[in-house]
Amino acid sequence: MATVGPSDWLWKQETGFYTGSAAQLVRNPLLPNERFVQDRRMMELFHRHGGLAETTAALEIGCGQSPWLPYLARTYGCAVTGLDIEQHAADLAQANLIGAGVTGEIFCRDAFDPALNEDLAGRFDLVFSLGVVEHLPNVSDHLAVLAGYLRSGGRLLTIVPNLQGLNWALQRFASRRVLDAHVVYTPETLRQAHERAGIPVAETGYLGFLNGFLSSSLGARGARQRLHTLCCRSLAIASAAWSRTGLATPEWRWMAPLVYVVGHKAPPPNAKDMVTAAAGHRQG
Repeated sequence: MATVGPSDWLWKQETGFYTGSAAQLVRNPLLPNERFVQDRRMMELFHRHGGLAETTAALEIGCGQSPWLPYLARTYGCAVTGLDIEQHAADLAQANLIGAGVTGEIFCRDAFDPALNEDLAGRFDLVFSLGVVEHLPNVSDHLAVLAGYLRSGGRLLTIVPNLQGLNWALQRFASRRVLDAHVVYTPETLRQAHERAGIPVAETGYLGFLNGFLSSSLGARGARQRLHTLCCRSLAIASAAWSRTGLATPEWRWMAPLVYVVGHKAPPPNAKDMVTAAAGHRQG
């Protein structure tokens, strides 16, 4: 069983786990940019597995100032909803929708408390989270709660940072405390966590090309912080330059920024299927 260290020390008075202001997002909303490999691969993942259309109801867990709710609303016409446990984060998510010119429902609630969210149970075709479950102990129990928001046949998309290889080394150098606040997942261990929760998995893998700013030097000081910042900027420049050449941008374990799993909520067998199966069993 993977263990995770505390992350509550990352919380900041009045702004929680986020920085920035709602007013800034209303003026200049955050949206994905397909020029960046990571954003483009995310768009492709949503397109392949989101089942996206104007009738799609999508829920983001830990929505904060995420660009993906406004993207889904603007690009596909989805009905979007977000949950975040912090009021400041919920305000940022709402401001980002306003700035992008779309509407949606944003709730300040604990997404992992089913009693607080009975009105949302079984409402959604797509439930997704980015950078949430790697902070959670007993992750399969939490994933089972998220599956409860899905309609029959709905999809659960879970994305976490890939803290292996180069990303692990950079984060270990910058701040061991930040690293310890995350569970390090591979596609296989994240798949197993979903299957322990009773969630069938359709696809899993690494996502994106080298991201020079995946790691954080929060809490570091002096030369260590300056050297980490220099390394991150250099890698970001190198990644952007490589991408513009048109050469392959492989999703390798040792440097891809993200790990993902696509799960789904299987529809229950209907009465006709059960009768057919029973007849076949008797004939056999």
